[in-house]
Amino acid sequence: MHPLTFAGLVAGLVYWLLYKDKESKMPAVQRQFEDFHSAICFDEDDEKATLREKRGIIVKALKDNLPDDVPSFVNFNQGSYSMHTGVVPLDGNFDIDVGIIFDCDQHKYGPVELKKKVRDAVNSNFRTVEIRRPCVTVNYMSGGEIAYHVDLAIYTTGSDGKLYLAKGKENSNEEHKIWEVSDPKGLTKEVCSAFDDAEKLAQYRRCIRYLKRWRQVQFKNSGAPLSIALTVAAYHWFTPNFSTSGKPVDLLAMFGWVNSVLEQFSNDYNQDDGFHVRVKVALPVEPYTDLMAKRTAAQMKTFKEKLEALRDALQEAYDEELPEDACKVLKKQFGDDFKVPEKSETAKAVSPAAISTGNSA
Repeated sequence: MHPLTFAGLVAGLVYWLLYKDKESKMPAVQRQFEDFHSAICFDEDDEKATLREKRGIIVKALKDNLPDDVPSFVNFNQGSYSMHTGVVPLDGNFDIDVGIIFDCDQHKYGPVELKKKVRDAVNSNFRTVEIRRPCVTVNYMSGGEIAYHVDLAIYTTGSDGKLYLAKGKENSNEEHKIWEVSDPKGLTKEVCSAFDDAEKLAQYRRCIRYLKRWRQVQFKNSGAPLSIALTVAAYHWFTPNFSTSGKPVDLLAMFGWVNSVLEQFSNDYNQDDGFHVRVKVALPVEPYTDLMAKRTAAQMKTFKEKLEALRDALQEAYDEELPEDACKVLKKQFGDDFKVPEKSETAKAVSPAAISTGNSA
């Protein structure tokens, strides 16, 4: 469990100093945030049950069809499925990340060689299988389109006891076909234990889902930040926000978090792009890589501008007197699943806007 970051504490204190003298009322939109969360939450529902079934089928196919000379393996869930931060995809293409750990060290097979064996074992009718750099992706087709996909991350265990992830594509240069040290279970543990308090943990997970849906809505083309980068950004810089009566205030929690992320941007320089803005989101476990490292200067600039637009929208929503007006602003950022209530539902509704720096466990 990580301590409250200094940057998050400073951001909370600055926000409190700026707004402590303002009107102590804000539009009552917590219900709309939580309804939005219910609409986008990918949790214990039929889709998740379907993915569990697909996972089981694929794992069985792998056991049945791998050559006899390939060592046995164990599997585990990883990614948003295991972190409880999954979001219903706008395009309907549900996914699940599965780790496959083979009982051998990383010297027995080349990373792409082992991926090919996995691909061939699970390839069958009604599926397409492709080797991607970080995983083997199994796509389930329906009506000529991808309906579900399962990402198989392929690991071996090194003599040092660490897991090594197979990275590289079939046509990659040899220097890009590597076994990279990885700690997926450690990452899941860190993310899931960011807060001891259940209510704070629930708000943290809700806000991660809000930003993931925002990502889906605001980034239509390539260049979007990785979903895991947003989750880890919450791990580093999210601070819970509750009213003086102990009720969650997701609007202010989101504002504080987005503000904190923006404060992490700095000017960088290289010969190709000159000076440009960048933000680093480091994995809290090995290999401690920067999850934003592959974003280009233009993509990073766009990300920052979109975050600034979100921050401004959250501020504008805070300043609105009526919940329906605040929700109209928020809907433009979060999409159609963020509903605008009727005026009759929210007449004169306001809620306390106590500013909290929160406590991270």
